Amino acid sequence: MSSRALHNMPLRLSVTMLDTYVHGMANEDMSSEQLAHELFARKKPSQAMRVGTSFHRFLEKGQLEPQLLATPDKYGFHFILPDDLSGTIELGAIREQIHEWPVFDNVVLVGKIDAETPAKLIDHKLTARFDHERYMDSLQWRAYLAMRGKAHFTYQVFEHSGLPTEPDALGHYPVFIKDYHRLDQYAYAGMQDEIRDVARDLAEFARVWMAEFRDSEIRGKVA
Repeated sequence: MSSRALHNMPLRLSVTMLDTYVHGMANEDMSSEQLAHELFARKKPSQAMRVGTSFHRFLEKGQLEPQLLATPDKYGFHFILPDDLSGTIELGAIREQIHEWPVFDNVVLVGKIDAETPAKLIDHKLTARFDHERYMDSLQWRAYLAMRGKAHFTYQVFEHSGLPTEPDALGHYPVFIKDYHRLDQYAYAGMQDEIRDVARDLAEFARVWMAEFRDSEIRGKVA
């Protein structure tokens, strides 16, 4: 398939690509090929990604009780909440729903929203360090609000004390949650246009480099 044909095909882009693209373009030490690899190459999940996915499953099922978190999942991860952990944790009535937003005729942004209530959208994060500015500056919450036509977004950030690289004596991987943070964001005038501008640039970048990755994979299979 030619690049011209690819240009005319509907393009589906993940909301999570927006921040990766913006940060990559601002990084003078990162080449276009390196950025394309970050965006489009299939990568083996890291330990942090596997732990995050595991913790999200507990949240999706509403299983935040200590006795449930302390039960290792099929990957051996279990989570320990301190007795003095304070704050209101919202799980929402609607969880882990995939939504699409056609930002242009042939470009669709796709995102999985962790939780939703009638009044707000909620995203869960598991991280080793709470970075307030990172979440404030993110395009993710802006894109989700634009996608759903809502005005209020909440990050629920669970800060852990480090990920174990080796299992304990029982073959499990305990993860200690040391702190919990909430960060509220709100829609504002011009927000949708900001997302569209980035999505337009990302789409042009994707149409070039996704073709390169596809062609290289085909060449690899032929070889």
